Amino acid sequence: MINEEDYEILKSSFVESQRLFDKLNKVSLNVENISFDESGLYLEEEEMCKRHWLKLSSKIVDALGNSLVGYEIELVKNDNLEMRELSFNLIKEKEKSKIKVDYSEGDSLNIIQIS
Repeated sequence: MINEEDYEILKSSFVESQRLFDKLNKVSLNVENISFDESGLYLEEEEMCKRHWLKLSSKIVDALGNSLVGYEIELVKNDNLEMRELSFNLIKEKEKSKIKVDYSEGDSLNIIQIS
């Protein structure tokens, strides 16, 4: 489990990255609204959304890494881009903490520490 001091740093980093989470939420909305037809054009839109999701989530991980010193941070990739949550594994001194951040509500984050 992540200690209370580090949790506050994590929370502060996520709050500072709120605009990135809001953009991720828009990416999820775009994925939901992709028109799947037989032309195959939706594949380009889907790939663009995947690249955008990866770029935004990487920026969040980088910001967190700059704030949380001594942690290895692993982003767990979503199986479905419509999911509005990011999952992280935070590893420090062989101890792993799992964190989920639900960003489904605009201007709001729900941070859950699983272990």
